[in-house]
Amino acid sequence: MKKILVLGAGMVAGPLVRYLLNHGYGLTVTSLVLEDAVKLVDGHPDGRPMTLDLSDEATLGGLVADHDLIISLVPYTFHPLVARHCLEHGRNLVTASYVSPEMEALDQAAKEQDLVFLNEIGLDPGIDHMSAMRIIDDVQARGGEIHHFRSYCGGLPAPEAVDNPFGYKFSWAPRGVLMASRNGARYWRDSHVVEVEPTRLFRDMHLLQVPGAGDFEAYPNRDSLAYRDIYRLGENVRTIFRGTLRNIGWCDTLYHYGQIGLLDDAPRDCAGQTRADYMRGLLGAGPDENLKTAAAAKMGLPVDSLPPGNLAWLGLLGNHPVGHDSVSPLDLLGDVMLEKLILADGERDLVALFHEFKAYFPAEDRSERITSTLVDYGVPHGDSAMSRTVSLPAAIAARLILDGKITARGVLRPVVPEIYNPVLDELADLDIVCKDESTSL
Repeated sequence: MKKILVLGAGMVAGPLVRYLLNHGYGLTVTSLVLEDAVKLVDGHPDGRPMTLDLSDEATLGGLVADHDLIISLVPYTFHPLVARHCLEHGRNLVTASYVSPEMEALDQAAKEQDLVFLNEIGLDPGIDHMSAMRIIDDVQARGGEIHHFRSYCGGLPAPEAVDNPFGYKFSWAPRGVLMASRNGARYWRDSHVVEVEPTRLFRDMHLLQVPGAGDFEAYPNRDSLAYRDIYRLGENVRTIFRGTLRNIGWCDTLYHYGQIGLLDDAPRDCAGQTRADYMRGLLGAGPDENLKTAAAAKMGLPVDSLPPGNLAWLGLLGNHPVGHDSVSPLDLLGDVMLEKLILADGERDLVALFHEFKAYFPAEDRSERITSTLVDYGVPHGDSAMSRTVSLPAAIAARLILDGKITARGVLRPVVPEIYNPVLDELADLDIVCKDESTSL
């Protein structure tokens, strides 16, 4: 029996653990909280839950050495650490996170040891890459070239579960969502670079209709220009845009929260403080000043507008204890959001992924508009759409690696047919399907 080490037992790990146990692998599932790992293993005879602090490198190294493949579902900052242990012990690695510069730097060493370090094999990044590359490679095989490419993805509550003024509920770690809100972005529009400063991220927003899902706000996601090379789009591409989807109202609220410092990640001393005390200090409000009025003034908004109203709705302006001696505004916001913006038992989430291509075929002097749409809903009282679409691609890829079906080596993304075709095909068998449509222009 081949053995797999799964690092992390968070909100998306469940489908991956069940898939691998059902396919006959021995699994060790680790977490800082043992109960989380125990719940995922669910008494399966081939599963072993255990607690692990990744700062305990001796234990981590021993676990890596004792398994055939490592799947890291911990925060991305830990992946290079895990990868170095994989290099030391000659073990393959799978993550669902973006390739960081630190991970990229390990490419040659992984190749020299004949190892696969497959990253970006989740939803976004992951299914977005694979579904896009299947279309791009098909267009180029037919003699065409991509002139315009736009790609969008979002994880949201299903429409019937949208019962709060944010239009959002967490299906993955709140800190990750809020940290992503601090990113700048850049993209390629009409053959020109558009640079978006972090403070303007939520102001570079447009509306998008996703067929079968509805209308959403869309804002840019990180550095789209890198995908000209990653996706092998060629020199004639004129537009490259990758965006994130949210329900309408999110962008304006998060923009103004950034303006008042709520997305800052530097800890502030707050021993013995209430949330109102904390916000009073953050806003620079006087002891007798109405906090909602002070927040609206600092945002430059009417007091009855949505962003300051959302502060009160969250409970950030009330007398509930902060509960920390020191905490950053971003982490406090994450704490209170997690209390109020969580899927209730039986509620569904929604994953929406949409690609739009405009392709030109020189030999025929004609153009096509091609779209690819994935709309997936969570199962009431079962797996969320986010957990399925993030973890199942990683689980399938792990099986392909252990079965010797992936021949490429080094630090990889799933942008080549030997990876994306079998993963997408098996996802379709699991009812995670990208629907492609083409129209002549």
